[in-house]
Amino acid sequence: MQNLYLSVIFFQLVIITYLSFIIVDVRWEIRSGFKTQEKLTIQNEELENLYYQLLTEEFFLNSPARIEKKAKEDLGMIKVRPKKIK
Repeated sequence: MQNLYLSVIFFQLVIITYLSFIIVDVRWEIRSGFKTQEKLTIQNEELENLYYQLLTEEFFLNSPARIEKKAKEDLGMIKVRPKKIK
């Protein structure tokens, strides 16, 4: 009878030890997941800032006043007034 109790206690200790290792592994995975999430959040903020900078640059480069100025200065184009037809 005592031999049965010892085997049950040993089995319980093995199970408890195994579950303890599983808990440590799960906590490690959770911690690494939070670190990954933090890195991705920082990268996302950097990409959003870059996107807004590029969007601002696009609006600046496509502005009609800038295009007209470049056409006059660099290409030597002039604005022609329409001729009146009699």
